[in-house]
Amino acid sequence: MQFFLEYYYNRVNIIMLKLSPRLQIVYDMVPCCGVVADVGCDHGYLTISLLENGVADSAIAMDINAGPLKKAEENIRAAGLSSKVSLRISNGLQKLEENEADVICICGMGGTLIGKIIVAEERVAKSASTLIIEPQSDYFSLRKALMEMGFVITDEDLTCEENKIYPIIKLYYEPDESKRVLLNEAQLEYGPVIIKKVPELLIKLLDKNQQEYSSILRSLESKDGDKSDAILSRMEQLRHELDLIAQVRNTI
Repeated sequence: MQFFLEYYYNRVNIIMLKLSPRLQIVYDMVPCCGVVADVGCDHGYLTISLLENGVADSAIAMDINAGPLKKAEENIRAAGLSSKVSLRISNGLQKLEENEADVICICGMGGTLIGKIIVAEERVAKSASTLIIEPQSDYFSLRKALMEMGFVITDEDLTCEENKIYPIIKLYYEPDESKRVLLNEAQLEYGPVIIKKVPELLIKLLDKNQQEYSSILRSLESKDGDKSDAILSRMEQLRHELDLIAQVRNTI
């Protein structure tokens, strides 16, 4: 009886758990599917929510570290979902087979790392019907690399955690080159769909970046004497970043 009460209590806690705003955006982007792969699953809350609400029939929860995967296993067991989840210690997509998952979520990592994960197992990533990624840095270079690999962005949104604003991106691989979309530099930096949606966080991000870049540029311009090549290069980069912001503002 005590075991039953503890199990029921834990299960209720999991069911009533509210996803963070960041994970809620990821959750909302996942289409109904057979199998979802949660890469870097951490505590397993996203996996649990997708299964309990019938968004996915089954899941593959993966993490590079045994500790988080063990915690995810405990939460999944408490939710009564162990039979629907395959738990794997995996460096990125290494333990996922081609065509094994309909949807792949890669969240909570830097953009460079996400790019490396996708490039390392490119065929696996391209075999999924949908990828949902949450890069926390290096957005321009990641979007550019994915565009060059043939991925097409279908949806985006912005989230804010600990005063840092970053995107969540939904995309898929398009084998037909004629259907791929070429993005300009402003779109690569701030997101083509985000620019179209014009969420409040985009305005906040543009204001923040413009203030920061302008302040640094003024400081560099005010330096006396000849400026080093490094300083001149940095000034040129800052002017370019401010130009991208102006392009986005003119679009919205």
